[in-house]
Amino acid sequence: MKKSTIIKYIKGDVSERERISVLKWASRNKANELYIARLKNIYISQSLPQEEASEEELNKIFELINKSDSLKKEVRENNYLVLSKIAVWRAASVILLLIVSALYFLNQTRKEYNPLAENSIKAIAYKNFATSKVLYTPKGVKAHLILPDSSQVWLNSDTRIEYPDTFDLSVRNVTISGEAYFSVIKNPQRPMVVKTKKGFSIEVLGTEFNLKAYEDDKKAQATLYSGEINLLREKDNKIISTKIEPNQTIIINSEFSGINVSKIIKETPADESAWKEGKIIFDYTPVSELIKTLERWHGVEFIVKDQEILNYRITATFNSESIVQIMDLIQLTSLIKYEVQNRKVILRKKY
Repeated sequence: MKKSTIIKYIKGDVSERERISVLKWASRNKANELYIARLKNIYISQSLPQEEASEEELNKIFELINKSDSLKKEVRENNYLVLSKIAVWRAASVILLLIVSALYFLNQTRKEYNPLAENSIKAIAYKNFATSKVLYTPKGVKAHLILPDSSQVWLNSDTRIEYPDTFDLSVRNVTISGEAYFSVIKNPQRPMVVKTKKGFSIEVLGTEFNLKAYEDDKKAQATLYSGEINLLREKDNKIISTKIEPNQTIIINSEFSGINVSKIIKETPADESAWKEGKIIFDYTPVSELIKTLERWHGVEFIVKDQEILNYRITATFNSESIVQIMDLIQLTSLIKYEVQNRKVILRKKY
């Protein structure tokens, strides 16, 4: 972002397009917010009269802060007061005005930059201003967590989730890479938006659903069990919304250019979240996909000596078996043989 554009914004000389651009840039991270706030501080300090503030003016400034819960909270919890004290100002009113100015800018940024009004997936699931928490479940590990609004999330292996300490007032933003089962507290005025790394987001009002969106998978999918969710994606610079009904599974294929979406109704939709109960279900699954699942579940590495094996398909259900037990069964019922060397599983054709 050009400094000249930011200064024009502070002075109020920008076009609507430039204004939105500055607000979007400011929303990306805390450092951007503070940078603009500091520039605004400098601009205000240079514009203030040199005489000291009167007692009446000081009282009005304190009254302004005390009337706003958000301003009091920001002054108490953040570093704006500390930042302002670094500089030596002639009058106490200068310091206070700079604090109010910075906080006013940040509050205005939050209000004016409405992500749901922008034709961009990045805008729909924009980053919260609150401090983010990141949780990663390594291969072979699963986890359960409770979000700030008391919604619950179960994480499958090799999954990363990012969410704020406190959700925004208008939208609950979560970013996921991997597989997770969500049980979301209903709040129509404050929808949850689950952003993925696959070019789409899921808008949630209050529901239970399973989302599988690993970055290295060609396909992603979401299965809805109750409530309502919408798949959001960008196409031709517009946001396309696809509604998903209970017991429907939506497949998102990004293997080719663009994103292809198809809805299906599975006979046993519960199979998609069986992993939460410790089950692995393969239903005519290509070995190429089976390998990824077993690597994530057991923390092993597969080495395929004969590439033809990747097209073989396996149907089986496993429940807490070790990798050796699983491979023993696959070897017994298919044309695949295997050997284990340390944490590596080597696959070959039998014939």
